[in-house]
Amino acid sequence: MESEGQKPDQALEAVRERADKFQSIFENSTMGIFQSTLDGRFLMVNPAFAGILGYNSPEDLIDSIEDIESQFYLHTERRAEILSAIEAKEGISRFDSELRRKDGSIITCSLSIRAVRGANGTITHLDGFIEDVTKATQWKKEIQDRSENLAKENIRLKALFKDRYRLGKIIGKSHVMQEVYEFILQAAGTDTSVIVYGESGTGKELVARAIHDLGRRRNKEFVPVNCGAVPQHLLESEFFGHKKGAYTGANADAHGYLDRADGGTLFLDEVGELSLDMQVKLLRAIDGGNYSPLGDSRPRKSDFRLIAATNRNLKDMVKSGKMREDFFFRIDIVPIDLPPLRDRREDIPLLIDHFLRELTGTDNPPVLPGKILEALFTYEYPGNVREMQNILQRYLAIKRLDFIGRFDLEDVPHESDHVEQGTSLQARVALYEKTSIEKCLALHHWHRGRTATALGIDRKTLYAKMKAYGLSSP
Repeated sequence: MESEGQKPDQALEAVRERADKFQSIFENSTMGIFQSTLDGRFLMVNPAFAGILGYNSPEDLIDSIEDIESQFYLHTERRAEILSAIEAKEGISRFDSELRRKDGSIITCSLSIRAVRGANGTITHLDGFIEDVTKATQWKKEIQDRSENLAKENIRLKALFKDRYRLGKIIGKSHVMQEVYEFILQAAGTDTSVIVYGESGTGKELVARAIHDLGRRRNKEFVPVNCGAVPQHLLESEFFGHKKGAYTGANADAHGYLDRADGGTLFLDEVGELSLDMQVKLLRAIDGGNYSPLGDSRPRKSDFRLIAATNRNLKDMVKSGKMREDFFFRIDIVPIDLPPLRDRREDIPLLIDHFLRELTGTDNPPVLPGKILEALFTYEYPGNVREMQNILQRYLAIKRLDFIGRFDLEDVPHESDHVEQGTSLQARVALYEKTSIEKCLALHHWHRGRTATALGIDRKTLYAKMKAYGLSSP
């Protein structure tokens, strides 16, 4: 009568099936599996193990390595350290070690090893797994090195920043400016794209220059581009350059902004003025660094750091379809919000002192009367810091405050206040025009589009007149 268990031949078949499964796992595993003796020889290895070590087959490895300690480990004492740790612990222990491949090259591997013991507790052999972690170790080291370098760079930047009242050419001790300084220092320690938001006249280009001057690219060129001032038909040529004969008037090869900014910083002021077509072309250059000059099919590459600035709400522009979403997300990585002067009035005394010293060229500038100081402290400054500089410059010239923010085209100063007797009609007209344009710019926060509309002229005419009169954008 047969027992309730399996028949002998069925039990044997089941054992064979399990053995075949284990053998299949052993042969096909992508992780290296090995078995070795205590005296330093491999008993068994799978194909993956042999491959990791650069051997043609498991047999090739077993026949070639007669002494694991001297042939397998880069540092011979490492095996003794591992054996000592295994003997004192039950279960699997994990180690990282540098191993020597068949061709002599060195790799870093993760070893998971356990000691197999006999009935009396004596170790009979070692079972283990091996995984090549060379690349992962290198990545980890690179990340650590970068972190250490960034920490050192941060220390260097903070050491440079001893005077908390200024950073580069930026003046201010208020809490909001201290936060701006911290953002500048953090941004300077990286190569990440930065965008500076702020009203006209707040000093957006000064922030961009400070980031450049404090960063690793400080020895390369800082290339400022006023996106609203470049004619649309010349944008591509100005940014990417052109070859001789690329278009009518291209009489010689010309480098573009991207060529000049290679290794340095490209500063896109008034970035919201770029057309959708130009955004697409710039996006390709920003993402891959590759571009082609007009008339040249050969691509060029520029390694530049991008900093942009605007006084417009770019999110609203994206919603209205005036800016591409992918372009916005590419430039709006590290935003820095620059406060208007009316929100940091405690900085006004510092700025007044700074501009008086700068405009007079002396460390002992004139002392302003109390009423003048009071007026300067209470004024709203729609044109921000640049407007303050202009107000003080005019005050030193004519000894009278002229707040251009309170502007009415019909309320033009009397000529006796500004023009000396005997001045030509042409000079009088030019002064009238300059004053009118400057006041209208301040009234509209230096937004060229709104200013041109208010004055009844187009943007190109306005820009030409601003350039002629030296009315640079804040």
